[in-house]
Order: sequence, then C-alpha cells, then structure tokens
Amino acid sequence: MTRLVFWFFGVLVLAASAAWLADHPGNVSIEFQSYAIDTSFAALTLLVVLVAALAAIGVWFVGWLRRDMPIFGSNQVIKRQSRGFKLLNQSLVALSSGDFKRARTLVEQAEVLLPPQPMVHLIAAEAATRGGDFTAASKRYAALEDTDDGRLLGLRGLLVEARRTGHDSEALRLARVAFEENRKSPWVLKTLFALEVGAGNWRDAEAALDKVAREKLLEPDQVTRHRGALLYAEATELKLSGEKAAARKELKKAISTRPGFTPAVVSLARLERGEGNKTKASKVIMDAWAKGPHPALASALKELDSAEAAADWLKRVRGLIKPNTTHPESRLVLVDAMMDAGDYDAVKPILDSLLNDAPSRAAWQYRLALAHVLKEDPDPIETALKHAVDDARWRCSTCGHQPNGWSPLCPSCGSFDTLSWSAKEGVVEPAEAFEADSTIALLADSTQR
Repeated sequence: MTRLVFWFFGVLVLAASAAWLADHPGNVSIEFQSYAIDTSFAALTLLVVLVAALAAIGVWFVGWLRRDMPIFGSNQVIKRQSRGFKLLNQSLVALSSGDFKRARTLVEQAEVLLPPQPMVHLIAAEAATRGGDFTAASKRYAALEDTDDGRLLGLRGLLVEARRTGHDSEALRLARVAFEENRKSPWVLKTLFALEVGAGNWRDAEAALDKVAREKLLEPDQVTRHRGALLYAEATELKLSGEKAAARKELKKAISTRPGFTPAVVSLARLERGEGNKTKASKVIMDAWAKGPHPALASALKELDSAEAAADWLKRVRGLIKPNTTHPESRLVLVDAMMDAGDYDAVKPILDSLLNDAPSRAAWQYRLALAHVLKEDPDPIETALKHAVDDARWRCSTCGHQPNGWSPLCPSCGSFDTLSWSAKEGVVEPAEAFEADSTIALLADSTQR
C-alpha cells in the first residue's frame, strides 16, 4: 500500500511539472561557433529525458547480453555449472550406493560442465578404486595432487595405492612429502610412523612418535610402550652390527622407558654375560623379575651358569622369586628347580597349591611327572591335563598369531608392538587391510585439520 501511495505521488508530481512547463515554456538560445539553436526550455527538457531513457535502455541491453546471451552469458555459465554440480551430487549418491560404473559416468559428465574441481578427481578416483580400475584411480589421484586444495588427498590416494601394490619405499616417500605438506594431520603422522617402523628406520620412527605424542594422538602409556619397543629394536640392530657399547646404552634406555620389558632385559643380560659381567647380568634379571616374572628371565638366569649343581640352582631360584613368591611363574620355576634337585616331598604341596590357583598345562605336566616318581595313579592327572588351560605365551592382539618370541613387528600381520604375554587367547578380530577410505571419511580427515 505504501509503495502505491509513493507511486501515485510521483506520477502526480511528474504531471504537475509537465503542465507547469507547458504553461511556462521559456526560451533557450545556444550558440556554438557558427551555429545557433533557439528552442523552448520544455523542449530541451524533453530532449534530455529522451537521451537519458535511451542511455538507460542501452545499459539494460548490454547487461542483458552479458547475463542471458546463449553460451557467453553469465546466467548461462551459472546454469551450466548448476547442471554440473547436480551431476556431481548424483555421482556421489551412485558411489555411496555401490553403482561405481554410473558414478564414473556421471562425474565425467560433470567434469565437462564444471571448472577444475578437486571433488571431481576425488569421486572419480574413489569410483575407479572400488570398481577395480586402479590405474585410472592413480591418474586421478595424481591430478588431485596437482591442485592446491586437494594436494593432501592426492598424496593419500597415491600412498594407499603404493601400499596396495607393495611399493613400501614409494609409500614412505609420499608419507614424508605429505608430512611436509601438513605437519599436524593425524593421518599423516600415524601413517608416517607406521611406514618408518615397517621400513626398520627406528630412529626416524622414534622422531615420528615424538610428533604423534606432541599432537596427543596416542595415550601417554601407549607412547611409552612404543618408545621402549623402538629402543629395543634399535639396540638389536646395533648388537648385530657389533656395536655392543651403543647397544648396551639403548637397551638400558629401553628398560628405563619400559620397566620390566622382558626382551630388552634378556638381551642386556646376555650382553653383560658375554662381556663377563655376570653380576650385572644377574642384577638386571632379578630387578625385572620383581616387576614382572617371566619364564624367559629364569632361562636367562640359568644361562649365567648352566653347569652349576641342581642344589645351587635351586638356591639361586629361591633368591630370584623372593620379591614375588606367590606369582604363578615364581612357583613354576621353583617347582622346576625342586624337581631337578629331587626334592619331591617338598614340591608336592607347592605344586598342589599352584594347581588350585593357576592350573596351567605346564603345572599339570609337572604334577604328572611327580605322580610317576611317587608311584601315584596318573589317570586322573592325565584327564585333567587334556582339559588344562594353555600356558602363557606371546600373542598378537591384532591377528592372534602366537610366535615363539617377541619381535617389534608381528611375523603374521606386520602390526607394530602388538605382541603381549598372555595366557588367554580370547577373540581376536583380523587386522584391517590398508585400503582407500570412503570419500566422506577422506574429506573429513583432511579438511578438519
């Protein structure tokens, strides 16, 4: 209503002005060089209004040409890009629904209509990967790497492809390039750490672990555990290359970082024994046993004097288990030493107590051997042995593999620092393959950091 009032008022003013000019036309004389123009003020005003109107029409026409002219008009470009984005969204829906062939067709059509878009390469690469065309996917990831906004995504895709084809050295190179591109991306840091470990670059892996810890991507306890494993791995290489002093230093750091770490303790004890330092070796083992009994520690202690009499060994075992006498491993090693020493009457109550608290297969085997010595009926013991719980051993928490000894990488699945000493197998999920993530996951992981 207000607009109508203003419009009516404007027309009224215009009409009044026109009427006034008609009643008072006035005279205007214009002289320019040899030309002279005589007219009325009203006519001159009308001429100015007509020129202004023609200028306005000209401006509108030029604007119309720029906006709506076929092919070159800006509206045509907007409509063209709108169709492209619609096709791009449809390709993403097709990709999510598992129709990879249609997704590739749609994204290729969208690429024709749109200006260069990282999203186009990403969807096309994902569709090609899921469709099994890894060559096409690699080309798309390479193109994505050449864009400013999609460089990290391109590197990630190329790295995944390198790992899939077993080119770990190329994957490591790409991970290092990705680290230079984004030093705080959780994916970059974790992948770089995993690849440095896989390549056996222990010092570089430790540096990568420092960065992971600084960004708080792992719990402090896990960082400490991994650091101890890396120090032990590095010490093992130094030991094999004959650098015993450096190996000893790294082993001590590993034990200090990860107290009671059995593989490092055993390795250091053997190194000290080889240098003739049996007292130091014995102390290292005794300190570790107090923190956590392990049969490998008892074996390492036995190696210090394998020719000693059974009674002397029993005496040393009693000294070993003194800080932790109730632990099942302490009682097992004591039973073994007492059996070797022939102290059968004294070992029976200890063994019965152990079977009551921790009836492992090893404990039942000792009980069966004792039954034969004491001329007891072995049948009930053999029955119990058939159903006995397996002894503790190294098990991979990722794939469930049970190797004979500890190593930084699981011999079966290659996972780092996943071997732990356990008496129960439990349910272990298979390790996940290092495959290309979903499109949305890729975007979220790379753009939020």
